[in-house]
Amino acid sequence: MSAKHSKGRQPRIQPGASAHSIGIKDRLNSWAQQHQLVAVETLMRLLTKPFGSIMTWLVIAISLTLPGAMWMTLDNLSQLSNRFQASGSMSVYLKPAVTDSDAQALLARVENMPGVADTRYISADQALAEFRATSGLGEALDLLPENPLPGVIVLEPELSLPQSDVIALAESLRGESRVETVELDTAWLDRLHALLALSERIVWVLGALLALGILLVVGNTIRLSIAARVDEIRVTKLVGATNAWVRRPFLYTGLWFGMVGGLVSWVLLAIGWVLVSGPVEDLAALYGSEYRLLPLSAGAALVLLLGAMLLGWLGAWWSVVRHLHQIEP
Repeated sequence: MSAKHSKGRQPRIQPGASAHSIGIKDRLNSWAQQHQLVAVETLMRLLTKPFGSIMTWLVIAISLTLPGAMWMTLDNLSQLSNRFQASGSMSVYLKPAVTDSDAQALLARVENMPGVADTRYISADQALAEFRATSGLGEALDLLPENPLPGVIVLEPELSLPQSDVIALAESLRGESRVETVELDTAWLDRLHALLALSERIVWVLGALLALGILLVVGNTIRLSIAARVDEIRVTKLVGATNAWVRRPFLYTGLWFGMVGGLVSWVLLAIGWVLVSGPVEDLAALYGSEYRLLPLSAGAALVLLLGAMLLGWLGAWWSVVRHLHQIEP
């Protein structure tokens, strides 16, 4: 009986290591733990050499602060757009026979036109009163039989409006039956747009040059780190480490360089804003303005930080790819 039973039984195979399958969740957890361990280890390694790390972080921070400061300046120039618009206002002179009610009706139409930022109506009586107060010819004006000044609609176009659209807007106003003439000074538009375009181009050129500098600084630092750990890299390759495993700590080192450098750049920009905002407000107050200097916007600050991290990672990748293949056990 025992022989029959033993003959009829099928042997049961215990699942071993080769038959065990690792799930996707376990693999992701293992991958995340490995990267977390390497990230913390590389940061601790940087902190064990504070002098060299701080010098690299300061170089990256200063390189980021210069284009960041110019970016902040452009943002503040855009805040001054309403001040610039006042210097390029369009004066629409009405015919002498136009009454105030007709002028108000035309003003309502002009306000709804596309590209119009602001409008203001100056009646003939208001214009005469202002001229009397500023010219000192009050007695001579009293001798005139009637008011010689027409009503005026002062129109301020949007700053972002192209010059061709501003000229088209002036031509459409000249076609109005109640309009005598339209005076438009387009030279300010050319100067303003040229200044903004030049400033934006300078920011991009300076940013590109400093970004290249950051790549070289991080790449050279990683090269020195690789040279100091040649024996360690050869041993790890002998025991079966892949190139991806060997390059991972160096990539995280570049990422830490960029991240901390970007954060230090934030601090420098904030300090610069605090130091400059007070004198700017005092100067604006002398001109009767309530202008306030704006700090770097949250979106620009985030772009600055992410750009610094990307530059640090790219510099490390460039250096590792260039030098790691030369080290073989």
